[in-house]
Amino acid sequence: MQVLQLICVFGFSVFALLASVLDTRSTRIEQPGARAAVYFSDGKVLTGKISLTPGRTFKLNIPRAGKLKTTDMVTGEDVQYGKVRHFGFEPVREIRFYPEKEEMARKWKFIEQTKYDEKTAKADYSPAAKAYSGQPYPLRYLAATVIFNSGESLEGHLYTTVVYLETEEKTHRLILRSKQRGKEGTTLDELVYVKRIKLLDEGMHIAPKVTVKFTDMRFGPSDAVQAVTRESLTPVPTKVTNSNDTCVVESAFGEKFYLAVRKDGKYIVGWPEEQDKELFALAQDHLKRHRDFYNDKELLGVVKSEDGCEVLTLVNLRRKVAPTHFGAIGGEWDKQLGTVVEPWRLSIWRWKYDEANQDLILSWRGTFFRVILLPKDPTPEVIISEKLWQLQQKDDTVIVGAPPKRIIQRLGTPAKAKKRSFRGTKR
Repeated sequence: MQVLQLICVFGFSVFALLASVLDTRSTRIEQPGARAAVYFSDGKVLTGKISLTPGRTFKLNIPRAGKLKTTDMVTGEDVQYGKVRHFGFEPVREIRFYPEKEEMARKWKFIEQTKYDEKTAKADYSPAAKAYSGQPYPLRYLAATVIFNSGESLEGHLYTTVVYLETEEKTHRLILRSKQRGKEGTTLDELVYVKRIKLLDEGMHIAPKVTVKFTDMRFGPSDAVQAVTRESLTPVPTKVTNSNDTCVVESAFGEKFYLAVRKDGKYIVGWPEEQDKELFALAQDHLKRHRDFYNDKELLGVVKSEDGCEVLTLVNLRRKVAPTHFGAIGGEWDKQLGTVVEPWRLSIWRWKYDEANQDLILSWRGTFFRVILLPKDPTPEVIISEKLWQLQQKDDTVIVGAPPKRIIQRLGTPAKAKKRSFRGTKR
C-alpha cells in the first residue's frame, strides 16, 4: 500500500510538473509585439501585434552565400555573409513569400526490384516501374525575401517558424514553411500560404553600414578586417576603405559585433586578456574531448555571459594529416593543387553552460578567418587584443583604440534588449 501511495504521489508530481511546463509554454506571445499586417494568398488580410516564440529567431538559409573551400574568407563577398542568418522582427521592415515551385503529386511505390544477374554479377539500373495510388495533392516550395529597416534585403529559404498574430478577436498561430503539402483531392488555390508580412511600426533604426576607425593601426594592401555578429555569430562583409585606418561593416542588421584583424601575416582578435583559470580549464577539457572535423584544436580564450548560462570560446582550429596504423588520415584533397591540404580556421564557439554540473554543450559557431594551408605550412599566429574587445561606439561609428572622451557608449556593455552579454572574467 505504501508503495502504491508513493507511485500515486510520484505520478501526480510528474503530472503537475508537465502541467506547469505546458502552462508556461501556453504563454507564448512576447509582449509587447510589433504591429503588422499579414497578407494571405486567398486575399485575406489580418492586422494585429505579431511576435515570435520567446527566445526564438528567424533562420534564413541563403543558398548562394558561402563556398565550401576558399583561400581566404575575406576574398569573396558571398563567403562573408554566411549561409544562415538569424534575426528577429526588430530589424525587419517586410517579409515576402513567393512560390519557387508548384506541382500536383500522387503517392507512388516501386513495383519491381532491380534485376541482378548472379552469373555475370551485373545489375540493370534502368528506372524501375512505379505504381501510383490515391488522388493528386498539391505541393508548393516557397522562397522568401526579407527587407530590413536599413534598406538591405536577403533572399533565401526560411526555416519552419511559428509566429503569433494577436488581433482584436483572437491570437492566430501561423506556421511559416518553406514546403507545403495539401490534402488529397485539393488544389493549389486551396493550399493557402502567407504572402507578405508588413511591419507597421517604424521599427529599430539600423544603419546599412557601420564605420570602424582604428586610432593606432594602419592597414596595407594584404591586410584585412573581419567582423562577426555577437548574437548570431555570423561573419558579415567587412571592407578596408581607401584611408588605411578605417573599415566599413555591412549587413549586420542591428547586431553588435566582434572584430579580428589580419595584419602582416598575423591574426589579432578582440578578446579579454584576463581569463578565469577554472573556466578555462573546464572549456579546454570539453574542447579536447569534443569530436570534430578539426583534429588540432587550441583554446585561446574563454568568456562567460552575464547570466552565467553560456560560455564563449576563442579557438584556433586546424585539420592536420595524422599518421595511423591504417595510413595517413586527415587533411583534405584539393583538386586544383593536386595535393593534400589542411584547412585552418579562427573561430568563436558558443557553449551552453551548466555551472552546477560543470558541463558544456556546444550550441553554435562563428568564424573570423579561414585559410587553406599545406601540411608544411606553420599554423598562423593569433594575438589577443583588449583594445579590439573594448569597442567604443557613437551613432554609426565605432572607435578602436584610445577613443575621445565624448564617446561613452561601449559596444561590450550589456544592452537591455539583448539577452546575451559577454564580459571578461577576472582571475
